[in-house]
Amino acid sequence: MRKSIIANHAKDKVLKNNIFKIADRANKMKKEHDDIIDATLGMLTHENGKVFKYSAIDYLLKNFTDKHYYPYAPFAGTRQFREGVMNWVFGKHLNNIKETFHTKVIPTAGGTGAISNTVYNFNNYNEKILIPNYFWPAYENIADESNVKLEKYDMYDENHDFNIKGFKESAIKLAKEQDKLFVVINDPCNNPTGLELGEENWEKVVMVLNEISNNKVPVVLLLDIAYIDYEKDGYDSSRELFKHIINLHEEILTVISFSASKSFSIYGLRLGAQIGLSKKKKIINEFTRVNEHSLRARFSNVNHPAMRAVGKIFTITKYRESYIKELELARELLKKRADEFTRIAQEENLDILPYGGGFFIAIETNKENIFEKLIEEHIFVIAFPGLIRIAISSLQFSQMEKLVRALKKHV
Repeated sequence: MRKSIIANHAKDKVLKNNIFKIADRANKMKKEHDDIIDATLGMLTHENGKVFKYSAIDYLLKNFTDKHYYPYAPFAGTRQFREGVMNWVFGKHLNNIKETFHTKVIPTAGGTGAISNTVYNFNNYNEKILIPNYFWPAYENIADESNVKLEKYDMYDENHDFNIKGFKESAIKLAKEQDKLFVVINDPCNNPTGLELGEENWEKVVMVLNEISNNKVPVVLLLDIAYIDYEKDGYDSSRELFKHIINLHEEILTVISFSASKSFSIYGLRLGAQIGLSKKKKIINEFTRVNEHSLRARFSNVNHPAMRAVGKIFTITKYRESYIKELELARELLKKRADEFTRIAQEENLDILPYGGGFFIAIETNKENIFEKLIEEHIFVIAFPGLIRIAISSLQFSQMEKLVRALKKHV
């Protein structure tokens, strides 16, 4: 006799490390105390705490007519959005990408929607996907929802560079075990660490994946580029990894998760894209078939005004120029915050992980109770096993000295 209303596959579901719940806890404490330091959510804000908005996006969203707000968005996305995503994501590498790969752009509910569709559609139940030991917690929730397990390797080597040796050993081992390899890489501007692989490491990653694929093992590379537009050295630098993606073996499927929610500060509107790349037309046809099915089954279609606004940013010169100018200001703000945090950390002899850009700086620690200890001092960060993450995206300059000293005290 069945004893539970919950399905067997759902009985062990537990939301792990819910960042939004922690941020909500911080917000509640702010109502009682005026000295709360909240470095939890990855959302870019000004020094006054207000969200960093892009004026072109703001203008467009406020001036659309009803017909652009209320009807369903086109299921496959507008042409402006699809073509604009390709142009924006690949930049000066676009022509090489188009000449090398068959491609497909599928609009999704944020970058999370793209990741979720990919994990679900390209893994059998109980298969393992390869990720580093420091990762965005939602990967674990997505894997659980897809009945997939995580196989982890140490992200850093002894010099705090990307651990290419550990990656290679783990990838080859997993490929042999299950005759298939699914790899997740969040780069550039890794969440939670701020790591950037760099061109030398990307060249080696491609060599590893090609070596495995040459042994007739199916390989899927899921590339999460959520913070690509906030790499500290700018737009062109952040896209250099695509020079190496072009060299992937013809049997490999690359899926790129793009987050318009992050790039355009429209976090609550949930807009992203799932971009498929393969040198084989058959693989892209299969990618399209299964992911369009998931699009319809999971969230039908995306936010219409958000997609329309982003499409106009991509394709209309005056809006694009306005956005690019403000994006430079956003990068500069993040860089100044990272530089100041680093300066104070050096003064306090607090070791931080290398920062390549993005919304987060991270510190390794073995103190399991550090999260609660910091809350006692009215400081909220996100704690991971062996790591704490600081969202400099919303951290004010005036808060940094207190924060660093508290971190030094408890790390």
